[in-house]
Amino acid sequence: MEYEHGVAFSSLPPSPYKDLSRFQAFIFQKLVPEGVSGEEFLGDSYRFLHSPFLLPDIIGAIELIKDSINQKKHILLYGDRDTDGVSSTSLLYCFLRGIHAKSGGKLSVKTSSANDDYGLCDAAVQNVKKIKPDLLITLDFGSTNYDEINSLVKEKISVIVLDHHEIPLKLPDCFLVNPKREDSVYPEKRICTSVLAMKLIQAYLAYDYLQKENGAYYENALGLKPDYTGLDFYSLYERFPDLQKKTEALFDLAAIGTITDMMPLQGENRVIVKNGLKTLQGLMKEAKPERYGLSYLLKELNLNPEKIVTKDLGWSIGPVLNAAGRMGKTEVALELLLEEDSKKAQTIALNLIKLNESRKDRTKRNIDRVERYFKRKPERTQAKVLFCYEPDMEPGVSGIVATRLVQEYKRPVVFVTPDHGNARGSIRSYGTENVIELMKMLEDLFIHYGGHPEAGGFSIEIPKIPVLEKRLQEVAIPWLDLPREDKKEELKSIVSFEPKELNEKVYYDITMFEPFGQENPQPLLSLGNVKVISYRPMGNGTHARFGILGADISLKAVIWGRAKEFEAVLSKKSFLELWGRMEENYFNGNVTIQFIVEHFR
Repeated sequence: MEYEHGVAFSSLPPSPYKDLSRFQAFIFQKLVPEGVSGEEFLGDSYRFLHSPFLLPDIIGAIELIKDSINQKKHILLYGDRDTDGVSSTSLLYCFLRGIHAKSGGKLSVKTSSANDDYGLCDAAVQNVKKIKPDLLITLDFGSTNYDEINSLVKEKISVIVLDHHEIPLKLPDCFLVNPKREDSVYPEKRICTSVLAMKLIQAYLAYDYLQKENGAYYENALGLKPDYTGLDFYSLYERFPDLQKKTEALFDLAAIGTITDMMPLQGENRVIVKNGLKTLQGLMKEAKPERYGLSYLLKELNLNPEKIVTKDLGWSIGPVLNAAGRMGKTEVALELLLEEDSKKAQTIALNLIKLNESRKDRTKRNIDRVERYFKRKPERTQAKVLFCYEPDMEPGVSGIVATRLVQEYKRPVVFVTPDHGNARGSIRSYGTENVIELMKMLEDLFIHYGGHPEAGGFSIEIPKIPVLEKRLQEVAIPWLDLPREDKKEELKSIVSFEPKELNEKVYYDITMFEPFGQENPQPLLSLGNVKVISYRPMGNGTHARFGILGADISLKAVIWGRAKEFEAVLSKKSFLELWGRMEENYFNGNVTIQFIVEHFR
């Protein structure tokens, strides 16, 4: 894997844009997709949000919810245990709490627990039948649960599914709000369930306003049902000012779901995250009753109160919310996002942070076991698809460990752990292999399976694990040969600098292109003629921090996890080449800019 240098900073052409430096103009031309205007890419206007009325079954879902509210029926929300599931569930619950529960209707909420399998599994179905709601709304699962949903419908339980996972050939007998449906006209297929929950709330509010304005007249007097799919939704924000105000309050959790579920930061996802960052920034300064828990969590995580960035969502907020589900206590994360009492919310935030520390400890123990496993069986590291199962592995963190193994061994990984009598596995791709296709080849072995093309999970009976490993290697070659997009990995820096040219201004020029994330990575920069000074190991010698001779004196470089390898190169060469990205570091109230080293030679 060869890294290359980009255009030299000193050779950049003049800027054709009045308000952009030549460096910003160069990045702009590199990052903005063809056919997308600068205003759309850089802006945060609601004009670039798609109408929720374009989603399939959205009107049917709204009318079913309205009917349930009008008749004070029992509504049950059932959400997945990951961050997107918890965020979407809390968004919809808080909305329905205000218009249903507080007016006398019955509203319940559940999340999948540590003992539950993937999706609407048998245990979840039995739970629902025991609760006996009139209406079940599933969040972040349900698209593939044809038989389970139909069995609930036979019990006179109406069902709405909000989900963004892959769609099977047979659709269940329910209102299925999923942009990946073949009949969907929604322009963006890759949005998370938290965004779908936000869209459902937007559509419900707009439908209500429009019905009160004139829709009810046409429906009652003329027998015509209004069609809102062609409606200019942006015009409604000015027409109904309350719609814009209520939409603003939804962006925070929609943004968290988008980042943690690794949705592409293109199109409306960018607009949602940009607005979500602003909403979260506001929560740092002023807590709101419906977000007390999130406000306290932000403060306890010691984030910069002046600036929330996408890295905070993916590296700080998301992992803490996700830790509850990983440790078998999803309800703690949900309680945090639903709690309206300030003191209770603060206590829950602290408990959740402690859970995340336990999750880190469990992850480290499992990684240590994996390292010992491959030392005993080094031949297994040569497999086309890396497979690992040990009876003493702990559940809940298999996805994290699988991702680490992908990074280390540069190949797809299947990582399996025992879990409540059976076993659970996580599959991660390396590049653009579709793990859903792999699981389809092995589906006769699984109890349940699901996920996304790049990351999936399954449950399996423990006696079948040896068969799985054998079959996995048999299907690996045909699976890896399936048609797929070329691996999109940026190995060439966008601009190459001399040390004297690198300073804080470079970083702040880059930040105008936030939010960074999937399909909009922060620009990779490179440095030549680097003389390392003030070298200081960190974390028992695993990491390191150092200065760069000639660069801004306040600028430090950091290398994570590869300090020993770096020191070996440093001992042989006086000057190095570095590739990396710049980021802001906030610690004890102080802000510094760092160059995070990704590659060196």
